Amino acid sequence: MAMKTLLEFPFLYVVVDLDYVGDEQQWLRSLGEVAEAAAGKPVAIQVRAKGAMTEALAAQARARVPDDVPLVLNGDSAFARRLGYHAVQWPEAAIPHASGPRSRHHADIHLASVHSVAAARRAERAGADALVFGAVFPPGSKTAVPAGVEALAVVAAATTLPVLAIGGVTPERVAACLSAGARGVAVISGVLAAASAARAIEHYLAAIQAYEDADHIEESVTS
Repeated sequence: MAMKTLLEFPFLYVVVDLDYVGDEQQWLRSLGEVAEAAAGKPVAIQVRAKGAMTEALAAQARARVPDDVPLVLNGDSAFARRLGYHAVQWPEAAIPHASGPRSRHHADIHLASVHSVAAARRAERAGADALVFGAVFPPGSKTAVPAGVEALAVVAAATTLPVLAIGGVTPERVAACLSAGARGVAVISGVLAAASAARAIEHYLAAIQAYEDADHIEESVTS
């Protein structure tokens, strides 16, 4: 599924984070496992290696993921374009101040990490296509004070862009995030710490589908 199409529907966004995994070779293996499990499903993958990303490492990561799996690079747009990534994610501190000319080929889709309404609006002005807001719940991948579902709802209501919820999102918490206005959920430890990445992904997708099914039933009853 193309990244642009994926943004139109609730989906799962798996962040394969080198800091969380720790070992570079294990990180690459985990990336391959997640990619295999994501094929043909409404799942996108982010490749993240904060402070350690080189073009060579980004190329190794790119080679682990089939081209039909939407792949996002957290980092350098030039690397992403040269290597055939489908999108780039800006950390909040790296969101540009204004939208500039874009090359209309690979990596012409931009996601942005945000932690406030102000950051969400700055990302909108910069030309972001989607936002990742968190931490909504206490995250399993790091120590952070959760913002809560209410803060997620405020950010989702303040922007026209799709918002993904990140931070401590378990399958049981998916419905709360979608009810608050999130377009999907992003996870790190929920997949990377699981005994089976494939089963974990299926559990998240089942939770998203269950919410969608319940929402459609409610719409049909009230219409």
